[in-house]
Amino acid sequence: MKAILLSAILNLLVCINIYANLEVDSLKIDKCSCKQDLTPSGIMISHVHLKNQVMVSYRFMSMQMSGMLYGSTKVDNDLIFQKYLMSSNNMRMDMHMLMAMYGISNRLTAMGMLNYNVLSMDMSMLEGTSHSHSMAGMDMQTNEMDMKLKTSGFSDIRLHLLYSILNNIQHHILVSGGISIPAGNIYLKGNDKSMYPGQRIPYSMQLGSGTWDILPCVNYLHRNNKISWSTQLSAVLRTGYNSLGYKLGNEIATNNWISFLWLRSFSTSVRIEGTLADHIDGRDKILYLFNEPSCNPLNYGGRKLIGFAGASYNFTKGILFGNKLGIEYGIPIYQNFNGVQLALNNTINASWSYMF
Repeated sequence: MKAILLSAILNLLVCINIYANLEVDSLKIDKCSCKQDLTPSGIMISHVHLKNQVMVSYRFMSMQMSGMLYGSTKVDNDLIFQKYLMSSNNMRMDMHMLMAMYGISNRLTAMGMLNYNVLSMDMSMLEGTSHSHSMAGMDMQTNEMDMKLKTSGFSDIRLHLLYSILNNIQHHILVSGGISIPAGNIYLKGNDKSMYPGQRIPYSMQLGSGTWDILPCVNYLHRNNKISWSTQLSAVLRTGYNSLGYKLGNEIATNNWISFLWLRSFSTSVRIEGTLADHIDGRDKILYLFNEPSCNPLNYGGRKLIGFAGASYNFTKGILFGNKLGIEYGIPIYQNFNGVQLALNNTINASWSYMF
């Protein structure tokens, strides 16, 4: 946690120091069309666009999780079964994102993101046992060994305005303000073959937050011939409780990356992402707290550091001019969760964008 907070403070100090020490002449707007953008695939906010310039993109993000952590300590199912009826074995989260950006002016850019999520979780119960419990007044018995939950659908919509405080050939500082519109379903129920027949499923398998969220961000980008590097601080701030009586935890994230342009079109990157998130405040009273760890709102949030390696290819000529392909692969460096949660194994980001 200290490392993440320190990185956040350093991000702000870097932006303030660079801006304060620049000469007045260097504040002229860069007329570059950003065709040689070296931003890694997993970064959404890094620069503004010129007036009337448009960028559209498709992004795929996948996270694989397995094994349970209590804080930062690996635990087995025997320990989980001492408190919960079920234990999560693994989970996969896939997100398909459509994003569009439009340059309102040379300094101001509008951005919108629409996501479609596909979630699946495998759970298990101690072999040879049978549990009886009540969910919303309904008694239920089961001794099945393995069960799976699956959900899919559109999640919350995000809208941003990006404003460039500084945008020249080498230095680029921007601030962004955004909102998350609660379009994702938070009332999803399980099917008859799941642990939640006709009942609402846990928070992690729902598609949205149910709240209007504020999304601030500040980003510094430095470009110097073949090398680009950036530091970013962003947050997700929940504005209140949703209609079910809970709110997801506030989040703060830092991203630091560097890219190197090996050829005219090909670059590689390394990135460190740190996140700090609160647990869920309040609870959905329909969920039975001790059915499984993901039903307990205290088993959410924590601290993570993830390291990424990536590559990008910009098409600089021909009929594909303006297109960009990117991919990143990430693994956890440090994980320390609130309560008991599935550990992150790896994450993949892939993207295609077109600028015109």
